Amino acid sequence: MSDNENAAMTDKDVGPTINLISRSGDPFELPYAAARLSQTVFHAQKCEEDDDDDLPEDVEIVKVDSPCLEKVVDFLKHYQEEPLKEIKTPLDDNTFDGVVTQEWYRDFVKGVDQPMLFDLVTAANFMDIQPLLDLTCLQVSCQLMGKSAEEIRVMLNIPKLTEEEEVKARQEHRWIFDD
Repeated sequence: MSDNENAAMTDKDVGPTINLISRSGDPFELPYAAARLSQTVFHAQKCEEDDDDDLPEDVEIVKVDSPCLEKVVDFLKHYQEEPLKEIKTPLDDNTFDGVVTQEWYRDFVKGVDQPMLFDLVTAANFMDIQPLLDLTCLQVSCQLMGKSAEEIRVMLNIPKLTEEEEVKARQEHRWIFDD
């Protein structure tokens, strides 16, 4: 067995590993079985039926910075051990804690600041990781509940409209501004 093949096996014999490479070139190793939750990673690999001896190739995740990719890898590894329970709609509760009953997942999104949360939403979307996208979008929507339009504008970093833009928006989208 070559050094590369030895490196691709873990002590727990969970199968081959793969490196996800961040925008800045930092590698993050995880079991390939966990990484396959990302459809982007899954589709970046050669057809698995061609050769069973092929090890997964590293995948460059060019739109995700290292700190965010590290969190994504943590999510993927944990998901392999304890899958996130499906977030069903309509929601069973109107609070994040009421919907997400698994402590690790609650702590995962509550333990990040808002810019990282938005980076995770973007990464989950780019990497096509539906459970992570569902979890992070749920957290964002719960944070927006009960906020005024101005508070939402600030949270989402939406620029303020000029007077002319606001007049035009009020004419074109009266239903939004109905008080």
